[in-house]
Amino acid sequence: MKKRLFLGVLLVLLLVVAMVAAACGSGTTTTTAAPATTTTAAPSTDTTSAPSSDTTAATTATTVAATKEATLTIGAISSVTGDMATAFKAMYDSVKPTEDLLNENGGVTVGDTHYTIKIAMYDDQSTTAGGLTAVNKLIGDGVKYLVPPMFMPVNLAIAQLCEDNKIMRVKSFGAGTMEVNAKNPLMFFACSGVANIKPFFDYALGKYPNVKTVAVITPDDPGATTYQEMIKAEYAARGIKIVYWEVYPQPTYEFSSVLNKALATKPDAIDCIFGIPPCTSAIINQSRDLGFTGPIFGPCTLGDANVVNAMISKPAYAHDILSYVPDVKSDQMTDPVKALGKKIPAADFQLDSLHLYDACSAIIAAIQAAQSIDVEKVAAAINDGTCKGFTGSYGPAVWGSYQSVYGNNHVAEHAPMITTYTPQGLQFQWLSWDGTAHDK
Repeated sequence: MKKRLFLGVLLVLLLVVAMVAAACGSGTTTTTAAPATTTTAAPSTDTTSAPSSDTTAATTATTVAATKEATLTIGAISSVTGDMATAFKAMYDSVKPTEDLLNENGGVTVGDTHYTIKIAMYDDQSTTAGGLTAVNKLIGDGVKYLVPPMFMPVNLAIAQLCEDNKIMRVKSFGAGTMEVNAKNPLMFFACSGVANIKPFFDYALGKYPNVKTVAVITPDDPGATTYQEMIKAEYAARGIKIVYWEVYPQPTYEFSSVLNKALATKPDAIDCIFGIPPCTSAIINQSRDLGFTGPIFGPCTLGDANVVNAMISKPAYAHDILSYVPDVKSDQMTDPVKALGKKIPAADFQLDSLHLYDACSAIIAAIQAAQSIDVEKVAAAINDGTCKGFTGSYGPAVWGSYQSVYGNNHVAEHAPMITTYTPQGLQFQWLSWDGTAHDK
């Protein structure tokens, strides 16, 4: 009788465990198994297909079955209100879709604890003072991981407070050495336009071998200095002469006088280096109005390709324009981008929609590799190579890009890309990459 009773109780317990395990996918249970992690091989150099995104470059650490549930909050600071709110709306609108996708992908497991990811957005009100208010609130909330402001002056304003309070920041796209450097140990770039410069010009100058002179018209921005120095060096190394150089205040929408001077030098190409859609589309439109038919380059991105393309005044003007930027609506995009695109209305889905996913993926991979949520241990996992990289918006990425520029390995690099504008529409492709970072 006792034996029969014991077997009955055991059967009930097994049924309960089975029910809990079955409910695991709904996110309502207190137990789950961590997704297996693998190392990433170098992606294919095929230029017509997206880098593989079904493996993770994060870690070779072994995960164990989780028996506890907790929440990991990743903060984000952006301009929800103020003058720049419209420009950053896509990032703000991506909070919930990104959060959902990260959790559908398994969140993160450290030891026996599975963490559900929560993204908390803080408003910098489009000012440095607002940024300081936002980061103080974040500190009060106990948040230790942050996707910092995209606008560099605000990020610089909060940097010391973040370092003093041991807040790890991963910016989804950046370039400035004022932000990432050896003296700023908790600041990282999940990707940077500097890594795309060489492959961009390999492609662009291969396509336009007659380009021997170029007029550069680029924004005045603290983050631009690194880009500008590297572009000058790149043209010099390739024997291309810069015949005109103009740095314009942001935002500028009227370029006729600048373009008249630039075109008087008879450049073979115009290079904007980088910019935001209203400015770069104005340069495209007004240069074409003035009769310039040569190529226009954006090696560090002209801004969201679909937004810029919609701002070009005549379809006939959309020719011979090359930009380092994803076409988020291309069927060549990675699986995470496609999945995120299904969660965001098509009209609102653009480049900035990807920023949170890329930065948060880098943070999660480093936590997984460190098997700790202690900020200094997580940062150390990147520094010592325990976390070699992550799989983000653009497929596998590796840490250590351009250490000679940044003085550390806090900048990640993914497969390079290019979008070409034509009167028939945008053409996107991945460029060749061997899976290692430039200058590593």
